[in-house]
Amino acid sequence: MKRFLPEIALTTVLVALAALLWNPYWMPMGAMLAVLMLFVVITGGFMAFVWREKGGDERDLFIRHVASRFAYLSGAFILAIGIVFQTLLKGSVDAWLIAAFIFMVVTKAAGYAYGKTKY
Repeated sequence: MKRFLPEIALTTVLVALAALLWNPYWMPMGAMLAVLMLFVVITGGFMAFVWREKGGDERDLFIRHVASRFAYLSGAFILAIGIVFQTLLKGSVDAWLIAAFIFMVVTKAAGYAYGKTKY
């Protein structure tokens, strides 16, 4: 459990900050900007942490693969559900949902092509 402490701490702080940003209008502007800045910094730290992780053996590499697949599929699913619901309820879709979905799909394909040619 101790070796997962940095991951758990980063994830907890990131989720808490995202929850604060869910409806930022209840905060004063200064607090909202501070939370937003902290959110960006912690997200960068989380991304650096994920980027630097290394698998030691085949089991570790498989665990990274499964975790990446879960993250990608859950993100794409939530974005797809958001696109469907916004289309049905509002009659239009927020451009950020479409852009995020397209970015996820394109980077997944690019990452797969890179991995096939590099490894």
